[in-house]
Amino acid sequence: MARALAGAAWVLFLSSTVSIAQESSAVSLAVGAQPASTATVEGRADDTLTVPADTEASVQLLSGLHTQVSRLDDPVKAELIRPVYVDGRVALPRGTLLDGRVTQIRSAGRLGRAAEIGFRFETITLPDGQEQPIAAFLTGLDDGLVGKSRLDSGGHVRGPGGSTWKKIAGGLLALGAVSTAGVSVAGATALTTILPVGGSAVVGFAMILPRGGEVHIPPDTRLRVCLKNDLTVRVHW
Repeated sequence: MARALAGAAWVLFLSSTVSIAQESSAVSLAVGAQPASTATVEGRADDTLTVPADTEASVQLLSGLHTQVSRLDDPVKAELIRPVYVDGRVALPRGTLLDGRVTQIRSAGRLGRAAEIGFRFETITLPDGQEQPIAAFLTGLDDGLVGKSRLDSGGHVRGPGGSTWKKIAGGLLALGAVSTAGVSVAGATALTTILPVGGSAVVGFAMILPRGGEVHIPPDTRLRVCLKNDLTVRVHW
C-alpha cells in the first residue's frame, strides 16, 4: 500500500513539473517574439534615402506648354521615366510625379525678340503616396526641341531668334534706297505712284523687322531636371 501511494505521488510530481515547464516555454516564446516584431516595424520607419542636391532626373512632360497659350502660374506636370538611385538602391521609382507651375512667360515680338517660358517643379509624389516639397529646374531639352528652341543658363526655354542687328541695319539702308527712288519717281510722274512707295515701305518693314519664334513644348516631351536641394524619402521596396 505504501508503495502504491509513493508511486502515485511520484506521477503527480512529474505531471506538475512538465506542466510548469511548458507554461514557462510558452511565456518565453511570447516575450521573445515581441521585440522581433517591434524591430521590424522600427526598421521600416527608419529606412530612408537622401537624394543629394544637383541630382539630375529624366522626366516626361504630361502637360503641354505654348508661349501664346500658357499663362503665368499655369500648372505643369511631369513623370519620372527612369528611377533615381542612391547607393545602389531605388530612391525615386519610375512613375514618380512632379508638379510645378509656369514662372516666366513672354510671347515673341518684333526685332527678332524670341518668346520665352520658364517653369519649375515644387512638389514630388512617389507611387506609394509620399508627397514632398522640392525645387527642381530645367537643365536639358528633348532632342526634338534642339534647333527649334534653346535653353538659357537660368533654365528658361527660348524660341528661335529673328534678325541680327547687322541684318537689320542692312535692311534699313536698302529700305531707304527704295523709298528715295520711289519718291523721285512720284515727283516726276504722278502722285499715284506714291502708293507703291508706301507699300514698299510696309513690306520692307515686315521683312527687316520679323517676329521671333514662339516656344511650343508638347505633351510627352522628354526633359532633364535638376534638384536644387537634398530630398529625403522613406523606402520600403
